[in-house]
Amino acid sequence: MLTLVDLGAIFWEFRFGTGSSVEAYSLTLDKIQFYIRNWPKVVVCCDSPKSKRKEWCPDYKSNRKPKPTDGIEALESVPDRVRAWGNPVVQCEGYEADDIIAALVAQSWPEEVQIVGSAKGCEKDFYCLLDDRVRLVGSVGYITANDCVTKFGVAPSQMQDWLALVGDAADAIPGCPGIGPSKATLLLEMFGTIEGVKAASDEELLALPKFGKKTVESIRSWDPTMARKLVKLLDDAPVSLAELFSPGPTHT
Repeated sequence: MLTLVDLGAIFWEFRFGTGSSVEAYSLTLDKIQFYIRNWPKVVVCCDSPKSKRKEWCPDYKSNRKPKPTDGIEALESVPDRVRAWGNPVVQCEGYEADDIIAALVAQSWPEEVQIVGSAKGCEKDFYCLLDDRVRLVGSVGYITANDCVTKFGVAPSQMQDWLALVGDAADAIPGCPGIGPSKATLLLEMFGTIEGVKAASDEELLALPKFGKKTVESIRSWDPTMARKLVKLLDDAPVSLAELFSPGPTHT
């Protein structure tokens, strides 16, 4: 079993939950120690200060409030402590922790993988990685590929198109105007992909419940290129799973 930990998701949940960077630092280390004690292979994945997505789209995450300086400093101190325990910690310039996790999942077959993010396991970005050997750790148990279908109405393989259609206000990613979660699910149920949606005739789209001419015009005029680029996990992050657990590994 391989366990991939999104360090930032854990730390900031503690920081905003407690209001204390010192307490968040301590709780984060305690949580990671728990994982290391109970699971055989744990990789802690970190966001890079620089983001490729920010280069592609300056507005990316621009609507978020600046994180507290003391929190940033406390978070930056965690990796060194974890490395001192001899546990792998990975940060790749330009890549977010989600991307590193995607890259390691791609290299992990046929090993089973569990992904640890926020306590609620609510990170939509990870749902595209779920399959019969990859699951997300939630506060009340594991989140599986079947849960993706139950929650969003689409398969994990369709989640990135679903996210592009809906957009993500938290990350300032605009979706298709007039398309919310329920309409995005219906479109992908009917046409499979964004390409399929774009190729559908006006008559096919207008036949869907609550789809009027304005919605169809919105679909026709919407360019999904940037939204798809921003929501896609970059599984080409320069990290080697084999090297992380080889004797005397070097982690960046």
